[in-house]
Amino acid sequence: MRSKFRWLVALIVSGGCLVGTAMEALAQAYPSRPVRLVITMPPGGPTDMLGRALAQKLGETFPEPVIVENRPGGGGIIAYGAVAKAPADGYTLLLGDVANSTINPSLNKSLPYDTRKDFTPIGIVATSPFYLIAGASVPARNLQEFIELAKSQPGKLSYGSGGAGQLTHIGPELFKLKNGLNIVHVPYKGAAPALVDVIAGRVAFVMTAGLAMAKPHLASGKVRVLALTGDARSAALPDVPTFGEAGSPLPEMKLGTWWGLLGPAGLPPNIVLKLNESLVKAQKAPDFLARLAALNVNPMTTTPEAFAEVIRTGTETWARGLKPMNITLD
Repeated sequence: MRSKFRWLVALIVSGGCLVGTAMEALAQAYPSRPVRLVITMPPGGPTDMLGRALAQKLGETFPEPVIVENRPGGGGIIAYGAVAKAPADGYTLLLGDVANSTINPSLNKSLPYDTRKDFTPIGIVATSPFYLIAGASVPARNLQEFIELAKSQPGKLSYGSGGAGQLTHIGPELFKLKNGLNIVHVPYKGAAPALVDVIAGRVAFVMTAGLAMAKPHLASGKVRVLALTGDARSAALPDVPTFGEAGSPLPEMKLGTWWGLLGPAGLPPNIVLKLNESLVKAQKAPDFLARLAALNVNPMTTTPEAFAEVIRTGTETWARGLKPMNITLD
């Protein structure tokens, strides 16, 4: 009996070594076919531009290309749901963001996934403040004039967002709550189509991250930036004040936004490590940094563990901050 027990232990130990060796071999061979990077937004917006820059840079590191797949709609639920159900083999990744990862769980109790259980954090890619971009048809030249205009026309002005539950929706709602404004929300399937209607004068403003898609229209005078979130001005727009400087400080606005690389739950640790190392390498590349600068977003390097903690604490912070707003997506 004792000899049989020793034989069983030896088999289990050797089997564990074989499994470990197989996982290492899998990680070394990864990727052996194209990798799919799922984007929550349609083409043209800051999330899409960042995702394409990241895909190109990771593809230069990998022996196989990284292919972008836009899956907009549902406030990010469609893209997140697709990745949550994908095999945990590293061939389906997600460019997640602060809204879908930490805000949606408080707004939508019937999500078909659990953000903290159904995904593997790999690393944060970049961060950005939010910019309040108004159309040229809006007569206000600064934030205080805009607040006065909105108060004088309750329910007459509207703003566009990238979809219900997105930070492009939550940010303006915080702004409205702080200043006692009645401004109508018009959801779109992304910030890019919302900006189109700002330019056309169909909605008064959009609040979005990055400036890449607005830059040409800033130069032509079709839109103007009235304020940005956070504690510091943007080097690209040194004359534009923060919300605090403009007289409408919003503590929640300091959070800004982040984008991060996620995979399905159960992603092998060796593949997670390889992806994080590839991401950090991309974040140090001069050409990738130049792409981020053109988007007016900032690189941020984290370990997978630190990224998981950002998601955990962010989820708890937004759960508390959203209560006074009475917004739900159920």
